[in-house]
Amino acid sequence: MASIDTKSLNSPDQTTTPFEKGKIETVTVAGVTLLRETLQPGWKWSEHVKPVAKTDSCQKRHLKYII
Repeated sequence: MASIDTKSLNSPDQTTTPFEKGKIETVTVAGVTLLRETLQPGWKWSEHVKPVAKTDSCQKRHLKYII
């Protein structure tokens, strides 16, 4: 019988702060990478990510669940 892999974003494999006012916590389970992105009040893509990404909009394909 196959086993079930479990991980928690409360104990991420990796934590990064790739831009001001943002933190990304990452876990990989069964080859699928899941991220929790925490954005602080006042965060704006155009101000905080655009200078890092160097594009006019986000070019990554993703699905987000926002709370």
